[in-house]
Amino acid sequence: MRGLPRWVLVPALLGALFVVVPVAAMVARVELAPGPDGTGGFWALVTSPAALDALGLSLRTALVATLCCVLLGTPMALVLARTTFPGQRVARALVLLPLVLPPVVGGIALLHTFGRRGLIGQHLEVLGIEVAFTTTAVVLAQTFVALPFLVLSLEGALRTQDTRLEDVAATLGARPTTVLRRVTLPRVLPGLLSGAVLAFARALGEFGATLTFAGALQGVTQTLPLEIYLQRSADPDAAVALSFVLVVVAVLITAAVHGPRVLGGPGARTARPRRGAQDARAAGTVPDGGRRVRADLSPGSGEGRAAVPGADPTPRAETPPAALTVRAVVPERGLDVDLALAPGEVVAVLGANGAGKSTLVQVVAGLLPPGDAHDARVAVGDDDVTRVAPRRRRLAWLSQRPLLFENLSVEDNVAFGLRARGVPRARARREARAALGHVGAADLATRRSTDLSGGQAQRVAIARALVTDPRVLLLDEPLASLDVGVAQHVRSVLHHAQRDRPRTTLLVTHDLLDVLLLADRVVVLEDGRVVEDGPVDRVLTRPRSRFAARLAGVNLLAGSVVHVAVPEPVTVGSLGTGPGRQGSGGADAALVPTEAGPDEEAAAREATLAVDGTQVRVRGTADEPLAAGDGAVAVFEPRTVAVHRATPGGSPRNAYRVVVTSVEPHGPLLRVWGRVTGEGPGDPAAGATTAVGHDAPRLAADLTPRAVAELRLVPAERVWFVVKAAEVRVHPR
Repeated sequence: MRGLPRWVLVPALLGALFVVVPVAAMVARVELAPGPDGTGGFWALVTSPAALDALGLSLRTALVATLCCVLLGTPMALVLARTTFPGQRVARALVLLPLVLPPVVGGIALLHTFGRRGLIGQHLEVLGIEVAFTTTAVVLAQTFVALPFLVLSLEGALRTQDTRLEDVAATLGARPTTVLRRVTLPRVLPGLLSGAVLAFARALGEFGATLTFAGALQGVTQTLPLEIYLQRSADPDAAVALSFVLVVVAVLITAAVHGPRVLGGPGARTARPRRGAQDARAAGTVPDGGRRVRADLSPGSGEGRAAVPGADPTPRAETPPAALTVRAVVPERGLDVDLALAPGEVVAVLGANGAGKSTLVQVVAGLLPPGDAHDARVAVGDDDVTRVAPRRRRLAWLSQRPLLFENLSVEDNVAFGLRARGVPRARARREARAALGHVGAADLATRRSTDLSGGQAQRVAIARALVTDPRVLLLDEPLASLDVGVAQHVRSVLHHAQRDRPRTTLLVTHDLLDVLLLADRVVVLEDGRVVEDGPVDRVLTRPRSRFAARLAGVNLLAGSVVHVAVPEPVTVGSLGTGPGRQGSGGADAALVPTEAGPDEEAAAREATLAVDGTQVRVRGTADEPLAAGDGAVAVFEPRTVAVHRATPGGSPRNAYRVVVTSVEPHGPLLRVWGRVTGEGPGDPAAGATTAVGHDAPRLAADLTPRAVAELRLVPAERVWFVVKAAEVRVHPR
């Protein structure tokens, strides 16, 4: 009763009684023992020739009708759940129409379709085929009323399933029929069986459509519901006894569908303890319980391969890495990207959520509907694969989740792509075991995929992707959902795999460690466009985009140059002397700022930037030529930012009034985030409480916990962030 008002019990109890009491009243009328004259009795009534004929006919026709429902309803559910077409809602309504139609109306509709003068029946009669008032008519009537139950149940099951498993199967090389047979249907089997049982129950109890379309000919069309109806006036006791039989059948069917141990119901199967899990943990120090990857899995080392039991002694020839060229244009998602990867290059794609990273991966893999990416172009090596199905692109795709096939063992999961490409079963399993050994998961081969931890499952997914020898590897945040320790191990697996066998790789990530340890180059997306592209060291040390700066742990302000000055050595004497002044030269030289042209060479220039969309100015030093009007970014580390409660004295070059938005742990320090209000130190409205917009510059300062406590820095507090101009580096955009 947690969360429910007590009065709900009253209508709930009334509803239950409304269903149970009539059934109980009917059951109470069943005469189990024969009458005084030796006639009657439950057993005698239900075993009479008419009753047995009716029961046998009902069971046979209901089974055939259920088979028809499965054969016809499964494709219908697949089309409704997996495709989109004009008039789909109307089509679904027509398919489910028998659910709301009175059965007798359905019988009349069938009669006017398959009767002697019906739309189809008149043509069948020419061939000597009669349908109406035959056993075939019973099957058609039962199928007509029962089909929606299977379609509804299976479509619901299909819509709740993650379609990415089917996408993975396609990228592994599986044909659509293979995906349907080995991935889709096994995963919705509980829903399919549940729908089939419900269809059987509905067919078994069908009355109105059968009576109208097939009549009541004993042994031919007189099913059990019709026998009950006819016996109701001739022998009420027999009608009650036969009704009790149908009640028992209905109870058994309900138990089968909703029982705890049938068809995946609650408590159907408790997770079995992972075999050898404790032994695996004892044998290694990997956080996910698997064996540690050997450090000698290098191209020249054969020890890791030789140690794998059952490894194929004659491995297939390896495919050389291929270049990747992508022109991804998806207007509906705002993506417009041109990207080229050299053979064997690992490119990390960075960006905020919604920047278009996963859409880019989907374009490369061919997983977007053709109409969504009509202007896209994808080339792998010399092959244009833009219009090629995912299974023929020779790509491998890993997402945040391992997406292992739950109905297959670990070994069969890894062998799936090889089997889909026509490799014989025995050879595919040998290569799968070898691939598992290369990622330190050889001991997991016989387990069920549902018995693995997150790190183990991700290592198996890596083995499954690499064993097919893809030309391009697509990694869509494969470590995002893992714990820190497990992610570190899986990252090591990817690192060793790339070192052992270089592959052209597109890596989508938000993790700095992924970039540092796996990537050769970084591409930053913002609003579906490339805003930064360069080697890892350059992007992280001299970022040009806000996201790259945040990833590198620095502050970045983007804008345009409004002033550039170059320090010029002059003597104090050259500035002139006045009363009380003493001029000197030589060692007493001073640096005086002078205006600089865009082509002048200088060791350091002082540049002033106007931050885009604000009145904020930032001053710093530039090592590269800049001129007024050039786009540029100013970068400085949070540790160089001083925080003050009061207005800073003197004339600091960079002082910003900010509103604290959050305080986060950052190693032994605390990182204080704030948004700039646009108020300067001399602003008379410095104490005003104006709202801070989401587009205002966001800055960070690293302080000790003691300093944060002394300054009482909490969200919504207003403070000053101050940074010396010498600590700010200005780079052209």
